[in-house]
Amino acid sequence: MTSHVARHPVHPHEFSAKHAEHLDREAVLSQDLTARGLDRAVSALDRPVRTVLDLGSGTGAGTVALARRFPHAQVHGLDLSTELLDRLTGAAAAAGVADRVHAHQVDLDEDWTNVVPSGVDVVWASLSLHHVADPLQVLRRALSVLRPGGVLVATEMRGSIALTPDDLGTGREGLADRVAEGLAALGYPSTADWTVPLAEAGFAPTQLELADLTVAGDSAEGAAYVATQISAWRNSLARWMSSEDLVALEAAKHEVSAGSSPVTATSGRAVWVAVRPDVDTSTVNAPATGSASTSVDAEPETLEAEVVVVGGGAAGLAAAIAMGRSRRNVVVIDVGEPRNAPADGIHNALGNEGISPLELLAKGRVEAESVGVRIVQGAATAAHGTIDDFTIDVDAGKLSVHARRVVLATGLIDVLPEVPGVREAWGHTVLHCPFCHGWEVRDQRIAILTRDDIAVHHAMLFRQLSESVTLFLHEAANPTPEQQAQLDALGVAVIRPRVERLHVDGTEVRSIEVDGGDSYDVDAVVIAPRFNARTELYEALGGEATITPFGQQIAADARGATAVPGVFTAGNASEPMAMLVASTASGVMTGSAAHGDLAFADLNRAVQAHHAEGLSA
Repeated sequence: MTSHVARHPVHPHEFSAKHAEHLDREAVLSQDLTARGLDRAVSALDRPVRTVLDLGSGTGAGTVALARRFPHAQVHGLDLSTELLDRLTGAAAAAGVADRVHAHQVDLDEDWTNVVPSGVDVVWASLSLHHVADPLQVLRRALSVLRPGGVLVATEMRGSIALTPDDLGTGREGLADRVAEGLAALGYPSTADWTVPLAEAGFAPTQLELADLTVAGDSAEGAAYVATQISAWRNSLARWMSSEDLVALEAAKHEVSAGSSPVTATSGRAVWVAVRPDVDTSTVNAPATGSASTSVDAEPETLEAEVVVVGGGAAGLAAAIAMGRSRRNVVVIDVGEPRNAPADGIHNALGNEGISPLELLAKGRVEAESVGVRIVQGAATAAHGTIDDFTIDVDAGKLSVHARRVVLATGLIDVLPEVPGVREAWGHTVLHCPFCHGWEVRDQRIAILTRDDIAVHHAMLFRQLSESVTLFLHEAANPTPEQQAQLDALGVAVIRPRVERLHVDGTEVRSIEVDGGDSYDVDAVVIAPRFNARTELYEALGGEATITPFGQQIAADARGATAVPGVFTAGNASEPMAMLVASTASGVMTGSAAHGDLAFADLNRAVQAHHAEGLSA
C-alpha cells in the first residue's frame, strides 16, 4: 500500500541552531497539549509504564517530558539527526533524567525494531509520522514492539492557520487572510488523518481529540515563536504575494519581535490514542517482516462469546454496552470506518453537539471496554451457523468468533449520484438531511439535486433554512402542474438542463455546471442517495434483504429480531432513516432483546435440567 500522505520535505537531517530553538519554543508553548495527550494515554493503559518510545524525538523536549511524566520508565528517543540527538542528550542531563533517557540514531523508514526493547508500554509520535515515506509501515513496526494493551499516541496538525488581527497590526486590511490562503495553497500546514492507517496497522483507536494551539506575542517565548513563523511564511510566500504585503509582513515581524504587537497565531492539532489489542489482526495485507507479530502463517484463533456484534458504530457499541452491563460475554468486530466519518461534526446528539464522529466512537469504545466488551479490529468477511452455534470470520479467516447470538449493526452504504464533485464534498457541503446538517447551511445558497423523482419535501424543508433554494432537475421529469405551483409558492427556482459537475474547492462546493456550459454559484448541494444496507452476512445466515424505494435493508421487529432465529439487527442496517441518537437507541433496544433472548433460553434449559434431576431422583 502507498502512503496516505506524501513524504514531507521539512524534516531535514541537518538542523540549524535557530530552527532547533524554534522547535524547543514550540514544545514549551504546546506543553499543555502534550500533557493532555499523556493523560489520555495513561487512562488507556492497563498497567504501570516501564518502557517508552519517542518516534522522531527532535530536540528532546518531548522525550524529557515523557521521562518526567513516567518517572519509573526507560525512555528511548529515535531520530536521524546527530545534532538533534546531541540536544536530546543535553536536555536529559539538564533535567536530571539522563540515566533513563536513551538516544538512538535511526531512519524511521528503515527497520529500527532491532535497536529498541520489545514489550514497550507507550509509543509517542508527535508531528513525526507525516515526515516518513511509509507511515503505515512505521505504524506496523510500532505495533510489533508494543506489548498487548500498549498505547500509541500520535499528534498531527489539522486545519489551516488562523491569524489575528485581520491586518496583523500593520493597517493593511485582509493581510492575515491572504497569508492563511497562500499557506493553504502551498500545502501548509501539512495535515494527515491517521485513523485509517492505525486500523490497517492493527491498532484499535480508542480516543481522538481535536484541539487548538494558540500562541500570542504577549510573552517572550510567544513573541519569538510568532516572529519566526512570520519570517518563514514571508519567505515561502515571496513569489505569490504583492510587494506591499511582503513589506507589511516584515513590519509585522519587527513589531512582534519588539513585543508591541497584538498578533496571535492559532493552529489545529489532532491527537490519536490507539491501543494494541490482545488479538493481533495486523497481519492482513501486511508484508511479512520476520517478526512474530506480523507472521501470516499463524494458526487462526477462535474467540468464544455469548454474543458477537458486527459493526462498532453507535448502534453496535450501544448494543454491546447494554449487554456488557448485564455481564454478557460480548465481542464487537469493527473495521473502523463509520458511515459519518467524512462529516466535520455530529448534530442532534444531546450533550455532544459538534463532536467529531471518530471522537464519539472512541469514547464509545472506552465505555464498552469498561464493562468487559472485547473489541476486535477487522472486517467480518463470512458468517455461518445457526442459533447457539454461529461463527463469524474476521479478515478472511485470520480470526473467528463463535457465539450463541449475532447482532448485525453493519450500517449502510450511501449510493451517491454519479456526478463529478459530489463524492469529494460529501459530508461537508454535499448533504442529504436537513435535520443533521441544515443549520450549518442556513442562509446560504442551497441547490437541490433531484434523483428520479422531484422531492418537493426537500425544497420545503430547506426553504425553511434559506431564502435561496434552487431545484436542479438533472435527470428527473419536468414538475407536474401541482408540483410547479408548490415550488412557485416556495420561491424555489427550477433549472432544467442535466447537471454535468460540481465545481469543488477541497470539500467546499463553489458552483454547479449544467449541460450547455452554464454555471450557478452555490454554497451547498442537497442530494437524495439510495441507502443500501450491508446485508451480505445476513443473507449468508439464511436471511433475505428487503427492497424498499430507498434501497435495501434488513427487516426486523421493534426489538431488532430478524426472521433468522438468533440473529438481531440494529441501527441503519434496518432503519436507514435513523439519525445517530435513534441508531443509539435502537442499539440499546436490540442489546436488551438479545440479552433477554439468552436469559429465557438459559432459564428454559435450567428448568429442563431441574425437571430431569427430579425424575431421576
